[in-house]
Amino acid sequence: MRVRSLFAILGLLLLVLSGVMLIPLGVSWFMESKEDYPAFLLSIAITFTVGAVFWILNLNNLKDIRVREAFTVVGLSWVMVSFFGALPFWLSPSGIPNLLDAYFETMSGFTTTGATILKDVEVLSPGLLFWRSLTQWLGGMGFVLLTLAVMPLLGSGGVHMYRAEIPGPTKEKLTPRVTQTALYLWGLYLLFTVLEILMLMPAIGWFDAITHSLSTLSTGGFSTKNASIAAFDSAYVDAVVTVFMLLASINFVLHYRFLFQFQTKSFFDGECRFFIGVALTSMLFITAVLTFVTAYPAKSQHPEIYSGLGECFRVASFQVATLFSGCGFVTADFDHWPNICRVLLAVLMMIGGCAGSTTGGVKVVRFLTLMKFSLREIALLIRPQAVISLKLNGNNIEREVVSRVLGFLALWLLLFLLSVALMSFIIDPGWSSEAGSLDAVEASKVSGAQEDDHLVTAFGATLATLTNVGPGFGGVGPMENYADIPVAGKVLLILLMLLGRLEIYAVLVIFLPFTWRR
Repeated sequence: MRVRSLFAILGLLLLVLSGVMLIPLGVSWFMESKEDYPAFLLSIAITFTVGAVFWILNLNNLKDIRVREAFTVVGLSWVMVSFFGALPFWLSPSGIPNLLDAYFETMSGFTTTGATILKDVEVLSPGLLFWRSLTQWLGGMGFVLLTLAVMPLLGSGGVHMYRAEIPGPTKEKLTPRVTQTALYLWGLYLLFTVLEILMLMPAIGWFDAITHSLSTLSTGGFSTKNASIAAFDSAYVDAVVTVFMLLASINFVLHYRFLFQFQTKSFFDGECRFFIGVALTSMLFITAVLTFVTAYPAKSQHPEIYSGLGECFRVASFQVATLFSGCGFVTADFDHWPNICRVLLAVLMMIGGCAGSTTGGVKVVRFLTLMKFSLREIALLIRPQAVISLKLNGNNIEREVVSRVLGFLALWLLLFLLSVALMSFIIDPGWSSEAGSLDAVEASKVSGAQEDDHLVTAFGATLATLTNVGPGFGGVGPMENYADIPVAGKVLLILLMLLGRLEIYAVLVIFLPFTWRR
């Protein structure tokens, strides 16, 4: 392991981060939020100094990094960038006084999870609100990918880092050069963001338009309002945000080919068609269920009753888009919807969007591959001598890709089940209340959770963080937050957010002994 090369790259990332922090500082100056100046200036100084030391002391040892070093540096970079990115929240008088909570909020931002420990978002100053949304926008396309775009100094090592950070079982490049690919992807990402800002600005003003657009294209879900998108109470805003959440859930390579190479058949890609089909079907199904509940309120025990078919479709389509994409914006309390709707939404959260997008979850292409593999195995039971190949978009799926997909899904499921068990143990006050610990008191106060809801809360918190969605079920539902989760639970959820964003391997490789052997 070339440790000094790793420190050089980490230093480079910190230098870029310190430069990016100048943007929220400028917003604070423009909006005359003087209380933020010391926090941002000190954070920039600390980040720049540490980055410069790492870079200067190890620059001469910067060499082309290998695969294991690429995975290691990507995993470490997200841990480190989230820590230094938390400094403005921690140092600001209107910010988050607890360092762990500040780190939780920042990790949630960079991983585009959108889980928050803030009970009152609106008390934050404009500079901090902007920085909060900007962390999501940076994490959506990937902070490492941004560094590769603006500072192409890593040679062939950049290819390995690109593959370590971009989600999905295959890593498709637009051009042979990874630097040029990174520039194209970030340029397209910026274009969509600007388009949404221009569409939202007449309805909600420039500041809210920018911050919510940053959160939408990154499918992050941080809002400047306690009530999230519901605060605007606008069908137009709901529609614009829904469209851009779905666009952000589609592979950006397909967007590029459609817009700049005029390949009109791009969106007939099998994964994209499946995603759109499932999204539309889910919207119509939930609309029908909510309409039935509205039409027969005497049969319903659910307080979320809507006034007609149009409103049912509005809230159903938005919540399907926000949870399928992993964005996590809220316009309705879906935790009070009929159980069939909640189960469907949980499945959509687990699947997530397309590979090569900014979404979380296991990705549609993996789910499709699993379905095709299962159907082939059934067919082989009936016709053992048949030769049946797996195909996607008319191309054979290589055996190596199938193995990676099955291995990832098995690891993801094992991690999810273990985390649910551990989380339910942490937030259940029964096991620790006798000891009188502080964590036991916090566990007993988990927002909105009754004693028989702790398992639902553990399930919802684990699913919401591992899939980078944000709002879950029970005590961490759409109208709740993560403030009262015990300290041990927050540490676990921070790890799950990181594992979900980097798709497990780039994080686990840090803890494997052979990674660090020469």
